[in-house]
Amino acid sequence: MASVYNFGLFGHNRSGKTILAEAILFKAGVIDRMGDINQGNTTMDYEDEEKRRLMSINLAIAHFQWKKATCHIVDCPGYMDFVGEQISSAEAVDIGIINIAADSGIEVGTEKAWEMLKSRGLPVIIFINKLDAEQADFQSVLKQINDWIGKKAVCVIAPVFSGNKIQSVVNLLDPSNQEKQEFQGFVQNLLDSVAEIDDALMERYLSGEKLTKEEITYSIKKGVMEGSIIPVCCGSGLNQIGVEQLLDFIVGYLPSSSELPPLKAKNQKGEEIEIKRGEDEPLSGIVFKTYNDPFMGRISYLKVRSGTLVSNTNFYNATSGSKERVGQLFKLRGKKQELVAEAFSGEIVAVAKLTGFKTFDSFSDPNFPVIYAMPSIPEAAVSFSLAPKVKGTEDKLGAAISKIMDEDPTIKVFRDTETNETIISGMGDVHLDVVIGKFKEKFGVEVIRGTPKIAYKETITTTASAEGKHKKQTGGRGQYGHCFLRVEPLPRGAGFEFVDEIFGGAIPRQYIPSIEKGVKEAMSKGVLAGYPIVDIKVTVYDGSYHVVDSSDIAFQLAGILALQKAVSEAKPVLLEPIMNVEVSVPQEFVGDVMGTINAKRGRVLEMTTHGNSQVIRAQVPLAEMSNYATELRSLTSGRGTFVMSFSHYEEVPPHLAEKIIEAKKAKSGA
Repeated sequence: MASVYNFGLFGHNRSGKTILAEAILFKAGVIDRMGDINQGNTTMDYEDEEKRRLMSINLAIAHFQWKKATCHIVDCPGYMDFVGEQISSAEAVDIGIINIAADSGIEVGTEKAWEMLKSRGLPVIIFINKLDAEQADFQSVLKQINDWIGKKAVCVIAPVFSGNKIQSVVNLLDPSNQEKQEFQGFVQNLLDSVAEIDDALMERYLSGEKLTKEEITYSIKKGVMEGSIIPVCCGSGLNQIGVEQLLDFIVGYLPSSSELPPLKAKNQKGEEIEIKRGEDEPLSGIVFKTYNDPFMGRISYLKVRSGTLVSNTNFYNATSGSKERVGQLFKLRGKKQELVAEAFSGEIVAVAKLTGFKTFDSFSDPNFPVIYAMPSIPEAAVSFSLAPKVKGTEDKLGAAISKIMDEDPTIKVFRDTETNETIISGMGDVHLDVVIGKFKEKFGVEVIRGTPKIAYKETITTTASAEGKHKKQTGGRGQYGHCFLRVEPLPRGAGFEFVDEIFGGAIPRQYIPSIEKGVKEAMSKGVLAGYPIVDIKVTVYDGSYHVVDSSDIAFQLAGILALQKAVSEAKPVLLEPIMNVEVSVPQEFVGDVMGTINAKRGRVLEMTTHGNSQVIRAQVPLAEMSNYATELRSLTSGRGTFVMSFSHYEEVPPHLAEKIIEAKKAKSGA
């Protein structure tokens, strides 16, 4: 079969990736006219939300032939809120193309794409796009690239300008272009880099011998796989300049899927093994994306990493350990589908109703179980509460939540038992805005989004005692319950302790559990602002009873009254959740970030270096973190990231506690 190349377009939002994909498909002859993002008719941005926002939200795939090669292109969203789609894209492709806009240069999304692709060991090339833009500056962007990743960035396709306007591009690997004076600097740098890959080539090159095309091709492939050469191409997707040359370079000088090094995986004993690529090897691959189509139902996107996958056969879910039948395979071109009988190593296909597979599950031949490592999913940064707009649609909402979490591993939905709210968490405001829009548009259930409540708690700071008496006479049998309780503070995080010190039968044994039940009920509602009481020891030490009128319910009510009085006398305070916050930022933003942490009543615990970033570890009250994702992005020009996890509870400062209590009481009385 033909060589397989699959490559992804990565880079900053609005840098021209989707239009470059459109130009590639047009040049390959699979679409008869280029679409326009502003008109909402591109091949890759086909969802209504993408057309409305004029930006990619989901990864999109298209297949085509170029020369004798089978190619798959993945258009990846550049906006950082959609990092889940970026991770899925990186799992699907063999080569990453980092797209840089010539009028903007290297941006946050450029750096993030580079870090992600290199962390996965993927071969990378660069395409400088939008060279026809008014503010385009090729030399400036090339210098930025060299300053950023060093001399290994090598120009292989150079622009030809007339005045300040780009006319065409030339392939510097073409011997006829290497003789032209205006390209000598580029050519010298290119040939020096190619010769450095191999000692024998370097020796011949330094002795003045000319390198053959085969030697140059070999060196570039080797250098790209090792990461010691990062080829730089250029042009304009909008005006289709340099697109043919880019494709010629990919299929002529880059490694095909089967030429790449073996993959690492684990067998079912957990032992690391190497998987050779190629259609004659045993079948293996991953599900890199799940999508719920309104007409076809659940669609799984598959990347075949080795072997051949045949339609309507059985294969093995090595992750879950179950067999499943794969139905009819089809290749994608945006939203269009083309049925295929089989998919070879390196190819990307989709299949409907593959119910037993989740995103990033591994599949394989039943006789050759292979599990690929799952990618690391970043922690969600922004949360909202979620409730159905119409009562009675809770089940429908639950089904929609399940499908959305199935589609997007970066979405987390959970029930907060403290506040009795459903919380949805995602990567940013735009991410959650898009997801919440899906509930109505895709799954037909309307939801109300709100700011999550902070799970405050109450506790006591000293010891106190109180009496609780419930006495009621209503003609017939009365109600009588009477107890004395002592409350004492426990260490933070200790919870609740109930002690029975009744002697001499002041209260019969059968009523002690009723008092404890009443105490727990009173603790669930608090005395300051209705928040649960924690870290408290309650001792029942005296009381009385009536032979006829005492009952379980009477002692429950007595326990409630006694607990409320005792806690009120024990100097109660409000507690708030404190979070462990880990912020990763470039050095130049450390001062500003530490300033905002201090302004949020936070404590910086330590600062360490991790790669090119500084990691600040701090503890900050959750109440101060509600809008931190947006704030950090603004403060660091999008370069900062953070993760957050619960640490412990601490006392709320008195002046803030007073406001919280007043607000809660005002809301309860409203």
